[in-house]
Formats: sequence, structure tokens, C-alpha cells
Amino acid sequence: MPGFIYEKEYEIHYYEVDNRGRALITSIVDFLGDIATKQSEELGIGIDYLKENKLAWVLYKWNIDMYKYPVYGDIIKIKTCPYSMRKFYAYRAFEIFNSQGELLGKAESVWFLINLERRRPARIGQDIYKFYGLDVDDESILEIGDIEKLQNVNSEKMFNVRYSDIDTNQHVNNAKYIAWAIETVPMGIVINYTLKNIKVTYEKETTYGETITVFTETKVNDNQTTCIHKIIDKEGKELTLLKTIWEKI
Repeated sequence: MPGFIYEKEYEIHYYEVDNRGRALITSIVDFLGDIATKQSEELGIGIDYLKENKLAWVLYKWNIDMYKYPVYGDIIKIKTCPYSMRKFYAYRAFEIFNSQGELLGKAESVWFLINLERRRPARIGQDIYKFYGLDVDDESILEIGDIEKLQNVNSEKMFNVRYSDIDTNQHVNNAKYIAWAIETVPMGIVINYTLKNIKVTYEKETTYGETITVFTETKVNDNQTTCIHKIIDKEGKELTLLKTIWEKI
């Protein structure tokens, strides 16, 4: 059974919207990361606890469905709960509602716990299960499928990792990879389509000073466009795979 449920309201600010006044997907992802962190802080297992125990949560996968986007000035409510944990992995679910209670979107995520000294996965202890209200014997998981490999490159761009891209773990914030990928989507799709689903698999970390390249394959099919994205570092190592599905407005 899922653990403790936590909810928080967010206002959509002007700097968090796109050219149509709708919340950016990166803004939504930032909200999801914030509420997960906020719940952990209030349960006593937040940033300080992790640092003291030389641990860190690393995001592995996202699967985000957006049915309708909030717009500038809207107040939304996000609910989240730890779904389950298994060995090194933790599964967390989210729901996004508007002020009328309408479901705007849902997200599933997979995280793993690492030992900061050894830079290796750390088995999740029973105390962490208890903090989140989870059953140690529950082995259910949120299954997020693999992203298909990129076959053809239709566009590519290079980016330099900046100071502002770095999070408290000294790695690139996970929303930045999404922003980089979307920058390679043809403008005609960004303007005339709506992003309905995004899947992300984070394979390797990158840090300040790195130069990364995004390769994107675009597949247009009637009123739906699918983009497959691959992000690599300057040595050619694969950092992140993404899949975005867009529907014509």
C-alpha cells in the first residue's frame, strides 16, 4: 500500500509560463520535485538527514501525463505519496488538480538511493520505510517502460552546463535535461502542438562545465508527433533518454 499522502498548493507565476500563458512542463517538473522534497523535510528525512547519513536520492525515471495545463494566475494543488520501495529503488506518484478539483495531470517516478562516499547504490533501510509510512514487505512497483532508441537524427543542439543548472547534490537539476530536449523540437510543433506525455530515463550524471549535445528524431503522424531525444556528453557517453508526445491543437 502507498505511504503518507502530502499535498501543497502552487500559484502559476508569469515567469513559469510559455508564449500562450500556460505553465511550462519544466515548471510542472520543478513543482513535482519541490513537493517531494517538502514532504521529506516535514517527515524528518530531508536534505539534512541525507547529508548526515551521506546519502542522496537520484532520479532515475519520469512518466508524466498532462491532460490540461494550468495558466498564468491559476492556483493548483499537487498531491504526492511514496508508492513503494524495493532494494535501492523508491517509487513515487503525483496528481495535479486545479482549484475546481479537476485532474490536470499525473506523474510516476522512480528514484534510487546512493551512498555519497562510495558513489554506489545504497540499500534502503527499514527506518526510511517507516518515515514514509511504507510496508517493508510490499514489493509492488510503478512500471515505467524503456524508451526506444533514436534511429534518425532530425535536429541537434549543444549546450554548456551553467552554475544555475546545478542542484544541491552538485549535479544538473533534472528539469534542465527536459528543457534542453524541448529546445531541439521544431518550432512549428512547439507552437501548434501540446505536450501530452513525457518519459525520461536518466542514465549518467553531468556537472558544471560539461558540454552536452542533444539529438532528436521527430516522427509526425496525423495529429500526433513523437520525438525521441538522446543527450550525450563530449565523450559521447549517453546521459539521458527522453520521449515526448505532442498532440495538435
